[in-house]
Amino acid sequence: MSRIIKRYDNRKLYDTESRKYISLEEIAGLVREGVDVKVIEQSTENDITAQTLTQVIFEEGKKGRNPLSTEVLHDVIRMGNHMIDDGLQEVKKRIDQFIPDGLGLNKIFGSTDNEEMDSLKKRIDSLESMITNLTNAAGSAGKKDDK
Repeated sequence: MSRIIKRYDNRKLYDTESRKYISLEEIAGLVREGVDVKVIEQSTENDITAQTLTQVIFEEGKKGRNPLSTEVLHDVIRMGNHMIDDGLQEVKKRIDQFIPDGLGLNKIFGSTDNEEMDSLKKRIDSLESMITNLTNAAGSAGKKDDK
């Protein structure tokens, strides 16, 4: 389940779990820790997670901490959703083939337990969600620029 962050009309972000206002940098920290966040506009209940995560990446870049290489950013803009969706589907397919039997990881890393496997799957799902949100935000920004 995602951690709900509400954005108020005054642009402040409120973490409903910790019951305090939160910064974009703190949201970045949560995501790095593997927490899925969902950002809701308080007045309209619209999901603005993609826009907020895009803003997080923008702010990280302004501080010199570039989370994505310029090559990746160029590719995202050029190829849009298709490239990322196709790539994610291929990665997911290979992981699903690799993980269910458990033998592949046991051979490489030694004995693993279900908790480690679940943690790995959650991290992959989190990464997939972040890339999808970034792609959707980039697509939305492109549509606004076209108008």
